[in-house]
Amino acid sequence: MFYLANRLVQGLIVILAALTLAFLMMFVIGDPALMYVGPDASAEVLEAYRVSLGFDRPLIVQYFEFMRNAVQLDFGVSYRHRIDVVPIIGERLLRSAELALPAMLLAALVSIPVGVISAVHRNSWIDYVARFVALIGQAAPNFWVGIMAILFFSSYLGILPSSGRADPGSPIWVQARYILMPMVILSLMPMAYLTRMMRSTVLEVINEDYVRTARAKGLSETKVIYVHALRNALIPYITLYALQFGWILAGSMVIETVFAWPGFGRLLMDSIRMLDIPVVAAGLTTVAALYIGLNLLADMLYTLLDPRVVNR
Repeated sequence: MFYLANRLVQGLIVILAALTLAFLMMFVIGDPALMYVGPDASAEVLEAYRVSLGFDRPLIVQYFEFMRNAVQLDFGVSYRHRIDVVPIIGERLLRSAELALPAMLLAALVSIPVGVISAVHRNSWIDYVARFVALIGQAAPNFWVGIMAILFFSSYLGILPSSGRADPGSPIWVQARYILMPMVILSLMPMAYLTRMMRSTVLEVINEDYVRTARAKGLSETKVIYVHALRNALIPYITLYALQFGWILAGSMVIETVFAWPGFGRLLMDSIRMLDIPVVAAGLTTVAALYIGLNLLADMLYTLLDPRVVNR
């Protein structure tokens, strides 16, 4: 319990730092009131908005007010959309999750068995092929793979839509056609990283004493690998999986831009370009919270897989 509490405190400190950075960003880029009303506003209108938004008060007062509002999930009004920021973030996160959740599920379903098989058949043709494909998956830029996929599956074969998102009321198979291509492309890089991680960790644990003991007891090789070795090999895998999940959910702006998918990553990119500071501030805080939450979940899984972790 102390281990998880300590990790939670560390996470809260990181979120506090992210909130502070988000607050400072509002003033480094320019006058927030000017960004809200636009450059054509008169001096009187600008001053009135500055007072109404609270930017005429001392900076330290604004900082604590910003923190108080952030705790209440109030990041103000978007300069671009003219509505509260939090509903925008929530809606776009759900749309990103439509890609991220199946992408990470696919990455796990492929990387675990392929990584294990590659390790068990070390230096065989299976291992060489798996390592080569994983290396290509890590090296190939997502945007290039996405463009090539659009050219082949949409322009040449015409079997999948090139971009966009299906209407919410569309049949499930129509929505699946829009999701399939960006989801698979999004899964490739984490799949490659996770495959290599699984191979490395399995190679480490299969030479441990407890694995040799299991073999000496006459257990089948399948049971030795998938029951005894895999359990410990999953511990570092989970760490990387949590990081990759956070990256996919919060940082998939390239894929969402290529496929014109209206998700969180694309919203963040558009907001940075348009200097929509409230959305950027809320987005930065959301990214930090996602990473902290996923890493805390990974720590909880550690304690289930290996209770000795809490004593280290």
